[in-house]
Amino acid sequence: MGNIYFRLCVGVSAAAMVAPAYGQTGQVIDETPATGTELPTSEPEGDDRRDDTGRLTPANEIIVSARRREESLQDVPQTVNVVTAAQVEKLNLRNFQEIQNIVPGLTMSQTSAFSSQATVRGVAFVPEASGNNPSVEFYLNDAPISSTFLFQSTFDFGQFELQRGPQGTLRGRAAPSGSISVTARRPDLDEVGAVFHGTIADPRARKIDGAFNLPIIRDVLGVRLAGVIDNSRGTRVHSIKEEVFPQFNEGPYRRTKAIRGSVRFEPADWVKLNFMYQSLHSLDHNYTQVVSRSFAPGDGTTPTATVVNGFDFTPVIRPFDRLSLDDVGGYDRQDLDVYIGNVDFRFAGQKLSYVGSYTKSDTGASSPSDAGDQFAPPRVNIVARQFIAPANFANVCGDEARMNGFTPNTGAPFGCTHGFQTRQSHELRLASEERIAGIFDYVIGGFYDHPVSPSDIVGENASFATGNVGSRTGRLRRARITEKSVFGNLTAHLFDDRLELSGGLRYIDYKLRSQLIVANSTVRTDDRVKDTATIYTASAKYKVTDDIMVYALTGTSFRPTNPVVGDFSVGPTGTEGPSPLERAFTLPASEKSTSYEVGAKTSFLDGRGRFNISAYYQKFRNYPFRAPTAVNFINYRLANNVVLEERSTFNFVSPVPVTVKGIEGEASFQILDRWSISGNASFSDGKIKNGTIACNPYFTAAGVPFIPTVAQIRAAAAASGNPGETLAVCTGVNRPVLTTPKFNANVQSEFGFDVTDTTDGFVRGLAVIRGKTQGDIDSPFDQVGAFGLLNLYAGIRDKDGAWEVTIFGKNILRERQVLSIGSTPLNTTIGGNSFVSQYRSVSVTAPRELGLTAKIAFGSR
Repeated sequence: MGNIYFRLCVGVSAAAMVAPAYGQTGQVIDETPATGTELPTSEPEGDDRRDDTGRLTPANEIIVSARRREESLQDVPQTVNVVTAAQVEKLNLRNFQEIQNIVPGLTMSQTSAFSSQATVRGVAFVPEASGNNPSVEFYLNDAPISSTFLFQSTFDFGQFELQRGPQGTLRGRAAPSGSISVTARRPDLDEVGAVFHGTIADPRARKIDGAFNLPIIRDVLGVRLAGVIDNSRGTRVHSIKEEVFPQFNEGPYRRTKAIRGSVRFEPADWVKLNFMYQSLHSLDHNYTQVVSRSFAPGDGTTPTATVVNGFDFTPVIRPFDRLSLDDVGGYDRQDLDVYIGNVDFRFAGQKLSYVGSYTKSDTGASSPSDAGDQFAPPRVNIVARQFIAPANFANVCGDEARMNGFTPNTGAPFGCTHGFQTRQSHELRLASEERIAGIFDYVIGGFYDHPVSPSDIVGENASFATGNVGSRTGRLRRARITEKSVFGNLTAHLFDDRLELSGGLRYIDYKLRSQLIVANSTVRTDDRVKDTATIYTASAKYKVTDDIMVYALTGTSFRPTNPVVGDFSVGPTGTEGPSPLERAFTLPASEKSTSYEVGAKTSFLDGRGRFNISAYYQKFRNYPFRAPTAVNFINYRLANNVVLEERSTFNFVSPVPVTVKGIEGEASFQILDRWSISGNASFSDGKIKNGTIACNPYFTAAGVPFIPTVAQIRAAAAASGNPGETLAVCTGVNRPVLTTPKFNANVQSEFGFDVTDTTDGFVRGLAVIRGKTQGDIDSPFDQVGAFGLLNLYAGIRDKDGAWEVTIFGKNILRERQVLSIGSTPLNTTIGGNSFVSQYRSVSVTAPRELGLTAKIAFGSR
């Protein structure tokens, strides 16, 4: 790994790399959605960059509204990271998840249409465990939004803002680890304009987006239309069966298209209205990447070829072959519409604000249920078939096949989900714009959130011997949430603004009703959750000098419980449903946490340099820990009115105590007028402390995990103190809660130079460093060493911003790192019979990507 760091440092220095990521090239934003003003490049130190006292005002100054009023990022007593529109454009961040490369300590991923994850400060948001209650709350134009909506293509981007630590006394919902707020660009009321971007990259990645701005009534009314088409090879993992069964196995892809319309209306100085509508359609076709077991240290399994008609169905697959054995593959579909309105009224030094949103989503997922590839030649002949609906139930799989354009075959039984969610939210708040008695600022308000999310789920059940689908099980899930809260925050400015004291409270009233009905049986769960909580934040900051500020803050947070869906056991008699212990790990207790943070923010050399650092500690009760490795349990399934007992797996959720501690820092320096550099780093360590979790205590004498039988599961449950139960637990657990690196850092820079009187040239770079990862401690193969990635950019542009052409390379050094290997071999279990394959799941770093991007703009951008 030392060689990697050396190459990164050389590459960074040689390339003279990118502009600072955390607002190092600045943009002033309003408290309403971002103005979309184009960010300035590095510029000389002219008089226009000095304040009233003659002190230099740096070009990289950023004004944010993290605390519901405009203030310099350097004056906020909290760790806040900002990514501007210019950063997204310059670094060719084509999807939302790529922002994690310039925000250390933030990890984002999307595994399906229903599952997107974000980790900040060592605490992950896993929708399957937390449902609508994320550890990191997401906002679009100040309204709460599902992360799955944002985890798509970026276009007409305004600004990204990550506030770390407990949130909730100033905005929206309570969140223990932070909030991510995204703004779309608003219409310009003064000038007609348009901007278009196009990107091509290998292999077959194409993206085009643009926006058109039109003022209807100058300074009063304007509209902006924006859209994107973004097509790529997605994960770039192919199935080996694309060659032998191309009619069933098309290549991987990700296709996204979206359109957004915005209206801005300011008929008077005291009133502002903004409205946005966005529609998005996304379709993702993906395969599970695998590796031959012989590449897992200590496995010792020798690959055995299975050749049918000259084709090897069990070839040797290496980690970076990016291959899968899947039949058909998984399809994830999202159709999303969102309406957001923002209204501000100003009067008598006060501001009354309303934010309202309405979101509707139609989401589907379908994938084969044959991880072990049991239902493949020569065991099963592959022929086309049709999806059949369960009795008295919707044909969910058939609908998804029709909408996604695929044909199933006899290669595997399918599992399919169709969900339709509506969500409305309303927030009304009153805030001071002029200080009371020259000392106090305040914010008070109320919030209402109401998601409704019904879904239909179908699982096909096949015969282990023949692969024929013999039965189908339909399930109905219905969930309805109502959250109401009131909040307030008061800030006192003392000693000529050198000392500031602030505190806030929020009272939360939360109600949930969740129903699960297993079709053709009497099993029905009806979970009703009623919970209330009061959370607080308090902070103090002191300006030692105009360039040095120190602060301390504390806060609490709350996440209500969420019923975890996926355990569909009907019980031994087919009527009682999951066992008591299973229920304890599918409806855990509500989470509460307390956090502490201290930090300092500094500037030097008349604002040319900046150095910020913070340290934090947070303690959780009942953190919903969803183990990365699925837990074996005894499942009871109805088939033709007969209850079958079988081994199955599910990622149960355990409420555990967790402590998190860490340190974060950022530094930037304007070396020359057109050469800037920045570095950002984060270290976070989260651990379960003396917890009780659902687990897999199934290891050989040599410490290698194995797949248990039903009898072995029953014996392990009894040995863990739960005789007669269907799964085992482990007590006194002390283990990492993270499966992401503890340490993350990046270095960025840009160097600009004249080409002609009207044209600039530039080189940029981004180096990302990931520390070693513990991964899943239940897997002896899931340990990842430190590694680094290097992206380089070079191009030319018009000095007035009318056009720009950039060539880029991502992972330019072709870093190859295995990120995870499954703890057990991939297997298929039906009716108590298991077929164990010669493969394990694997994930690796993305391959190198080379591309070209171009921009054309005129008028208002």
